[in-house]
Amino acid sequence: MTYDSDYEDEGALELDLEMLREDLIGELQAINQYQDHIDTIDDEEARKVLAHIRDDEKEHVVELTKLIQKLDPLQAEMFKKEGL
Repeated sequence: MTYDSDYEDEGALELDLEMLREDLIGELQAINQYQDHIDTIDDEEARKVLAHIRDDEKEHVVELTKLIQKLDPLQAEMFKKEGL
């Protein structure tokens, strides 16, 4: 997956990063919500479906994190420093 970072307007970049970070928060909240439901629902088929959806959300977290790192060199450096 590759992303272009041809931003000429720093304000537009910051707004996009803010939106992407809000999207990331939403994905993390969804993961937690699906996990809570998995832990409380008795029906095995429903649990399997929810686990699949939860795992898709985890993939979205990875994709959004990569995109944010691509657009924000400081954030990327912090991840690199931590070995992530």
